[in-house]
Amino acid sequence: MTVKNNRVKKFTLSDVRTGFVCSSVCGITVLLFGAALVIRGGAFGMQLPGFFGVALGAAVLLYSIFTVHIRKKRVYKYMHEYSFCVDAVTRTAIENFVHPVAVINDEGEIIWSNDRFLRMIDRDSHYGEYIQDVFTGLAVDKYIESDAEAVDDFEFGGRSYVIHGRSIESADEGISLAGLYFVDVTEINELRQLAEDSRSVQCLAVIDNYDEVLKETPNSNHGALMGEIERRINAWVATGNGVVRRFERERFIIFFRSREYTEVIEKGKYSILSDIRSINLENKIPVTLSIGTGIGGKNFEENDSMSVLALDMALGRGGDQVVVKSPSAYKFYGAKSREVEKSTKVKARVVAHAMRKLIDDSSRVIIMGHKNSDMDSVGAAIGLCRAIRTRGGDAYIAVRRNSTNAAALLDGLEDNPEYDGRIIGGEKALNILDKNTLVIVVDTHRRSMVEFADVLDAAKSVVLIDHHRRSEDFIDKAVLTYHEPYASSTCEMVTEILQYIQDNPKIDIGEAEALYAGIFLDTKGFTFKTGVRTFEAAAYLRRLGVNPVSVQRLFKSDINESVMLSKIIGSVRVYREGIAIASSGASGKEQQVIAAKAADELLNIAGIEASFVLARVGHKISISARSNETINVQLVMERLGGGGHITIAGAQLSTTDIEYAEERLKAAIDEVMDE
Repeated sequence: MTVKNNRVKKFTLSDVRTGFVCSSVCGITVLLFGAALVIRGGAFGMQLPGFFGVALGAAVLLYSIFTVHIRKKRVYKYMHEYSFCVDAVTRTAIENFVHPVAVINDEGEIIWSNDRFLRMIDRDSHYGEYIQDVFTGLAVDKYIESDAEAVDDFEFGGRSYVIHGRSIESADEGISLAGLYFVDVTEINELRQLAEDSRSVQCLAVIDNYDEVLKETPNSNHGALMGEIERRINAWVATGNGVVRRFERERFIIFFRSREYTEVIEKGKYSILSDIRSINLENKIPVTLSIGTGIGGKNFEENDSMSVLALDMALGRGGDQVVVKSPSAYKFYGAKSREVEKSTKVKARVVAHAMRKLIDDSSRVIIMGHKNSDMDSVGAAIGLCRAIRTRGGDAYIAVRRNSTNAAALLDGLEDNPEYDGRIIGGEKALNILDKNTLVIVVDTHRRSMVEFADVLDAAKSVVLIDHHRRSEDFIDKAVLTYHEPYASSTCEMVTEILQYIQDNPKIDIGEAEALYAGIFLDTKGFTFKTGVRTFEAAAYLRRLGVNPVSVQRLFKSDINESVMLSKIIGSVRVYREGIAIASSGASGKEQQVIAAKAADELLNIAGIEASFVLARVGHKISISARSNETINVQLVMERLGGGGHITIAGAQLSTTDIEYAEERLKAAIDEVMDE
């Protein structure tokens, strides 16, 4: 839009202001001159002209003030009638435009508007109005200075508007104008919100310990127990005006509207978990529920897919919790119960048979664990290496010898000729890897924690074996996944696989002790996370000739380590109630092992329910966390980018500042405890 009419030049607001200033200056000058004559001109007989000058100056000044308002109104009227009169059609189109339109100058003064704009601001005239006074907070400069169209969302008079504006080319140099038009989107926003509120939220719920609960409940109470579970789920769903259908013996599908879900279900933090857990109909094991929720999908199919992923995540983290999956993130609720051990070994047998085929079809197998590998990681790798070699496969263990915490296990293999050249680094692993190579990842399911991520990326075929609770950073390219968070250790899982992968596998004592050491480490001497299957695996290894005394020698500390351990325990501070926090003043890779031992020792102190020990390891702070199940340390460590189990977890922070790391730890503890 361009202002071209030459007559506009004669009647701009600048001209009105200039005229007012000039006439005012003249009036004031005459007034002051006349006053001077009245005061000083008596001796010269000039008082009478002085009085006349005062009267004339005052009249000019009053005339200027009076006429400036009239002229200004005329200018506004002129602008309204002629400023955009390229032709009559253009003027008519703008004045009758379907949206409110206004023109402002660089100060924000409203120069022109159509009638719809006046009705919008509820004024008869915009004379003397500034756009900033009408729309508080509106930035004028972006419209004046922008060559492209600028857009703003604005609320005014209880309605929503989208303001479109851009600078207007003027025929007068030095005059900056901008044209604005206002689109009322109130009804559109209301419809959009209604559609958003009506979007579907899908939940998949499963009684994750169904078989175990019924097994430990009298037969006469089975029907009453399932009826009570279903009644409580129906009552919970009804609070959010949802619908629920049971489609398998232990599975339910639930739908909510987005608005009710947000206002009732999410706000209530899924109270159904504790409600179900409180059922007592002579069931010796508490009933636990896992729920996977898909929200924010474009359609039903996407919500369904996300709810399935969320449920897998909930079960992979041990059950008794809710995982909410949206297109951008995960949310977690619950996770207050320990994992329930599965009594059946069917899955171990199925996995073992599936691995047989994968091993037989591969040119070679590379086994690797997590960064800063421990005895569970290395022990599991040794056990699998034996299973593969027994089947005639070509197996290698990829590990960083300079950063492992299981050097004692690897040193014990040096005298075994069967492992000559089988312990390799990342570069060698990449060199021997081809399209038929099978890569087995043990003791971690997180891509960021894998010992050699480039080997994982290059692999065409991957098998995953892990016992840690599932995290968001899950390796999703595996052709076979054996993930059991109830297992005490990866070595326990591998020991079970060994019994099915080959009839009467030949395992020497050193390899059996490596597996036993992994179980011993992760159970803290068969104390934590120890189930019936844990002892069965240990008994199997014991029958192979494992000497527990020899295994315990691997965990003995030297004098220096014992001194450092004592210093860490001596630095303990009790935070909140029953939470011990300690830190190591030393640094080095051995501090991670010492910190873990210190965290274990702190739990032996009366009144301590959870322990956290911080230590400098390289350029990071390592945190070892332990609990006696009353506090879920996994949730705390996940807030810091780590993970683990309810009773054993850890994390690493990219800092060397112990005090800063401790503050972050305390904030994470507060967040979990307050929930």
